[in-house]
Amino acid sequence: MGTVIVLVFVSVCFPLYGGAAPSVNLGSGQPGLKIDYKGTNQFVIYLDERWTVGEGFIGGYDERHIDVLLDRNYGLKGMIQTRKWDGYPHQLYPFDDQRGFTCESAKLGLDPKTLTHWPHQTQVFTIDGDSLSVSDDVYVLARHQYGLTTNQFFLGKIGTNIFYWETQDSRRVFYRPAAGEGATNYFEFPKGILDFMGVTQGVKEKDNIGFTVLRKSKGFSYSPNEFTFIEVSYKNAKPVKGNQ
Repeated sequence: MGTVIVLVFVSVCFPLYGGAAPSVNLGSGQPGLKIDYKGTNQFVIYLDERWTVGEGFIGGYDERHIDVLLDRNYGLKGMIQTRKWDGYPHQLYPFDDQRGFTCESAKLGLDPKTLTHWPHQTQVFTIDGDSLSVSDDVYVLARHQYGLTTNQFFLGKIGTNIFYWETQDSRRVFYRPAAGEGATNYFEFPKGILDFMGVTQGVKEKDNIGFTVLRKSKGFSYSPNEFTFIEVSYKNAKPVKGNQ
């Protein structure tokens, strides 16, 4: 069973500081790589500690090591020093070796029986010389670049592999070489996973990978769902029988 997504593709460009290309690799897949994008003239890209992987604002920033990689009219360093930072950063997932993307999923507190995850709100960020390009709709770009079908939803590229999932089976994430055709392996997740946003390097082990997911809350909780990060090892992947 396939799900067809119809989304609008938009692209804009704007200059960076000084007209020089910054040394920022948006496709690194580092767990702490974040962006708070408020508009064409106000955004910041920074590298937080690895354990901060995922969506949203995390307190205690004034006691952590944070590298500000690119700041345009945002003033993150000053906000950290004065403890007046109250933004809403997003995780940057690796689209390819140079580009990164963000993915906003359903909000917490919604009834999972009526929850509609799709389409996600996504943005792909590209540094090109003295410009930063922003493209809406990572799934169209992934279908074009990696040959995914309309029911295969891109999660990112780590090393030589791309990762994706399919809505009819939210317990499996498939992967294959970026230049390949059919999936070669998959990870199987426990029950309760509702949604996947993207993939990064592991937090505990750099050779692992991890996924930001939305799942049903465990035990007592004020919300029926929660965002969390699940880290897996390649040694636990299972082979796919035939191409998928």
